[in-house]
Amino acid sequence: MTYINFHAIFNFPLLFLLAVLSFWVAPWLAGEWIALAVVLAVVMVFTTPWDNAAAKWGIWGFPRDRVLAWLGYLPIEEYAFFLLQSLNVVLLTRWLLWQFDWRTQTVSGWEEMNLPVAGAIAVLWAVLWLVVVLRRPPARFHYAIHLLLWFLPVVALLAAVAPGVVAAHAGLLALVTLVAGTYYTLADVVAVREGTWFFDEKQITGYKLGGILPWEEAAFFYLTSLLVAQSYLLLLPPEAR
Repeated sequence: MTYINFHAIFNFPLLFLLAVLSFWVAPWLAGEWIALAVVLAVVMVFTTPWDNAAAKWGIWGFPRDRVLAWLGYLPIEEYAFFLLQSLNVVLLTRWLLWQFDWRTQTVSGWEEMNLPVAGAIAVLWAVLWLVVVLRRPPARFHYAIHLLLWFLPVVALLAAVAPGVVAAHAGLLALVTLVAGTYYTLADVVAVREGTWFFDEKQITGYKLGGILPWEEAAFFYLTSLLVAQSYLLLLPPEAR
């Protein structure tokens, strides 16, 4: 299975379905379009160096006969994956938000920022990175560290800067994370089994789902789904959430 075949099977049909559901449930507000655009831009800026670094270090890779072209250390289909997954998560979040009326007018957003907690998280993040750089942990932890130290602190920071929004929509965030994370984990199992991409056995802990997918890869999809949904909700105007 080539990478573009993967998109054709798992991303494009889902995108079409969620787009139809999202436009059907309620007209888009201007603020929703802005939130979507900002999320996609941030995803590209935030994920591109992280993914390129992992490919450069050989944590994962892509057979050259399965991709169309390269940009940096990644195939262009990988950049498309950033956007397609994010689009699907945002559309799923929006549909569930309006369809089941998770929206609340009691929480307006960022004015409840817990700056001390956010500052503590940022300091701890920096310290952990410094420890990793100085201690140079064993190779089998490379993927886990690269994943968790890049994404988990951002999830925590967003919860700290808008705790009211996150708390009011905890059920929605949990549902989106479970649905999107599980969907992409299962799709990834197929891709790995078909050889669309692969992982360096020396840079993963070795625990695999079904003997195929590293747990780190499954964790990636749950974390990124949560982060995208969380970011979208926080960027929405109060009347849209």
